[in-house]
Amino acid sequence: MESTQYNELCEEIYVQIMEKMERSHEEGGRFAPHGTAKKVLQPEVLRRLFRSLQLNDAPTKVYDLNEDSLINKVRERKLYDFLAILIFTSCTIEATRKFTIKVLAPTAWSPNICSLPADRERLIEIFGEQVTPDKFMTQQACFCPIVICNKKEVRIQSLDRQCLPYLEQKYRGKGAQGTVYQVKIAKGHFYDPDIIGGTNQRPKELARKDYQSTRDMEEDILRQILACDRTCPNIVDIYGSLSIGTNYSIFMPLAMCDLSAYMEDDRARPNTITKTDMINSARGLARGLDFLHNGMRTAEGDRIVCYHMDLKPSNILVFLETVKDKQEFVWKISDFGMSRLKLKSRREETDFDSWFVRFQQPKDASTSATYNRRGDGSTYLGPESLSPHRAMRTANDVWSLGCVLSIVFTFLEEGSSGVEKYREKRIKHRSSDGDRFFIANPLFGRPKIHPAVTLWHDRLIKKARQRSPKEGLAVKSILDYLEHDVLQPEQSKRCKAQKLEEKLLDTFRKYKELNNEGSPPLPEKEPGISRKLQRMRIDVLIGEKQEPASEKRVEQWYLGPTQSFKGCEISPDGTVIAFWTDTKISLYTSQSLEQEGAEGARPAAEYLIKTPEYRWKSISLTRKHLIASTSGGTFQLYIFKLRKGLLGVDVNLRHGERISLPTLPEIKKVALAPGGQTIACVVSDEHEDQNTGSLYIGSVNSPNEWQLGNQLDWPAADVVQLSFSTNDDLYMVFRPQRSGPNQKHEIPVIHVSLKSNQLCPLIIEPQGFESSSTVGLFTTFAPFFQKPHVCVLVTREKQLHIQSLAEVDKTAAIQADIKNYRVLKLMMGKNDEKIFAVGRRAAHHKMLLLEIAIPAPQATTITVIELAEIPGLTYSDEFAERVVHGEKESVVILAALMGANQCGIYKITVPRSRSGTSAAA
Repeated sequence: MESTQYNELCEEIYVQIMEKMERSHEEGGRFAPHGTAKKVLQPEVLRRLFRSLQLNDAPTKVYDLNEDSLINKVRERKLYDFLAILIFTSCTIEATRKFTIKVLAPTAWSPNICSLPADRERLIEIFGEQVTPDKFMTQQACFCPIVICNKKEVRIQSLDRQCLPYLEQKYRGKGAQGTVYQVKIAKGHFYDPDIIGGTNQRPKELARKDYQSTRDMEEDILRQILACDRTCPNIVDIYGSLSIGTNYSIFMPLAMCDLSAYMEDDRARPNTITKTDMINSARGLARGLDFLHNGMRTAEGDRIVCYHMDLKPSNILVFLETVKDKQEFVWKISDFGMSRLKLKSRREETDFDSWFVRFQQPKDASTSATYNRRGDGSTYLGPESLSPHRAMRTANDVWSLGCVLSIVFTFLEEGSSGVEKYREKRIKHRSSDGDRFFIANPLFGRPKIHPAVTLWHDRLIKKARQRSPKEGLAVKSILDYLEHDVLQPEQSKRCKAQKLEEKLLDTFRKYKELNNEGSPPLPEKEPGISRKLQRMRIDVLIGEKQEPASEKRVEQWYLGPTQSFKGCEISPDGTVIAFWTDTKISLYTSQSLEQEGAEGARPAAEYLIKTPEYRWKSISLTRKHLIASTSGGTFQLYIFKLRKGLLGVDVNLRHGERISLPTLPEIKKVALAPGGQTIACVVSDEHEDQNTGSLYIGSVNSPNEWQLGNQLDWPAADVVQLSFSTNDDLYMVFRPQRSGPNQKHEIPVIHVSLKSNQLCPLIIEPQGFESSSTVGLFTTFAPFFQKPHVCVLVTREKQLHIQSLAEVDKTAAIQADIKNYRVLKLMMGKNDEKIFAVGRRAAHHKMLLLEIAIPAPQATTITVIELAEIPGLTYSDEFAERVVHGEKESVVILAALMGANQCGIYKITVPRSRSGTSAAA
């Protein structure tokens, strides 16, 4: 029977609990802080409650229903919260009676009976019906707020059973992996065994970063990381973590702001004292980085090596702390917990980055200017970050810190506006590929420090020197150190974080001496004419430094490990090289050269043919596509779209399409137009290889649609060269023939114009003594750039032929001997004014890069200049060649198949104003 007294008391208790609830007016956010139920359910209130239950008719022989005994059992068994939930949810008097008789009254007691949060099955067992458990489950979460534990992980199933202990929560920002909030944790809900009382005695403000975890998370390793020693003052401590399903949160101390926002403050330019303090703060970053690399230990004493891998101003937090009874700004490295760590007790590294989902950064126009100025993390990554074979080590963090310090010294000199100008200089430089502190060389060269960085450093040194010679020396010393010992493209040449800290300490001391001198800087006077001329001269020198004259040089790399490649090809822009065996294609780019300590260049991508009965036959590629045909009796073609990375040369071979046309015969040669859209295939006769072949033209965009271009007069197997000179001009060179009544030795050269659909044949008749054999008659061929209907051809390695294939062009043919040299390959100069060649002196073995002047008609001599010796290349080696022309220089790329299964890549840089040994041939 319902008791009016019970209902009235329940309402009274409800009101008292609501008054003590935090965020009581928020349906989904309110919670009762720990101890609330105990404060409300005082002994006198419990006595009134048990009296209202009318327990006189209960069996007293089995249960002890004495009010004092029941009150003691609530206290001893810590059932205040359980009982408060029953009352708060307006459960019936019968439900409370069952709880009292079945849980409180029995002498025997098991803590699991009423542990919170409770399971529905256990509640049904207690109450014997469904309604009370349903009501209980809807309200129990707000009586079970989570307690965050310092250095430990708290794991719960869902927020339906427990609630968050936050008095306030403010959004602070979002990064690539997580979202940051400022939270105020209620009193008693942050547990730390090192503080008096164990829990916080007043609300505690923290930063919380939320992540989305993956299934790969290793909980045991994570617990070790959370509990590790992080006593360095320049490392942001981690107070603990909270795991709710796949949502993972890490708690950290709350900072004033991050360094990026700090340097965006458009206040007055820092004075000497402020600069000294900031340099000391920057020194702390190097100390913190050294601690990450060498000082971290687990609770068991095992060493942990941490590679931050994402060090940038937005991951450096600024705190105002008391240091030796003095308020100081302390900079601390944060977000290192989501990087790559290595426990010395384990062989393998632990990649924390893979444990959490990365978010796509916003790119819409509404993104704040503040966010845009900060840029993305790639700005501060070293050149090795672009390699497909990443070897991210402590040296990469040193590079990133060097970039940060370069910006810090910019802020010291020119404030926030200078930071933005510096960024614009890096981006707008002609060699830039984005906001980075290095420039990559896609033409098979190693990256180098960004020219805009060295120029900007000169500017900072100059300004400091004008203000104070001593300050100028201090700034020059640290910036030169950054350039020579920190921002080194090769990781092995970068200093350790400890050495960088020592250098910053030296700079700090120099600035402290400037402070002690106490003399204010003199106002800068208007410079006289001699001073102005001196500054103009400095500016000219700086301009010359920006565009250094290229020096003649030859660079070479060997591929590793050795493989029996059968062919090689170079893209027209020289950025991608393909080597192939019968069954595998390997692509190499400039990123293949980034791996230090590796035995030779490693492929950026590989593809293994999946059909055992086929073999790679012919390959052609551009910067964006690769096409490959196979032997096997019928038309088989693979088309790969080379996906681009940050620099446009980070290729892969995962996106390929196989074209199989059983109605067409086997492809003998393929060629891809420079624009990457038009494909040319020379196919054999379906009955006999010695019968005449055919030319087929197709499109990358419509790979299954092919048009018969022309029926050829020669067998497809006789094609020795098939190549596009432009997107609309195709050349075919056939094996030398003996034809005509006199059985002359002839070299058929065919020019196909795709615009006019015309086929223009040209028969080259070599001059001079001819043997009875055509073997070795044809040597090499190259079309002109400006006049694609004109070509140059070498026979017998020493006879030069220049001739037009267009009927309307009446230009006289040129034929001359190249005396004293043997030429193997030809490449046209930028404006067809000269020819680059690979050859050797007659009766010599050393291979040379040559420059051959275009001879005038009727000329009897040819001028040859020796540009460079090509070490390691021999006369018998097979190689592919490309010349790439820039504004200041031309670059020759060679891909060579050498003896003993050795392969190499050569890069030869030729300045426009080149010099070399010349000879008249």
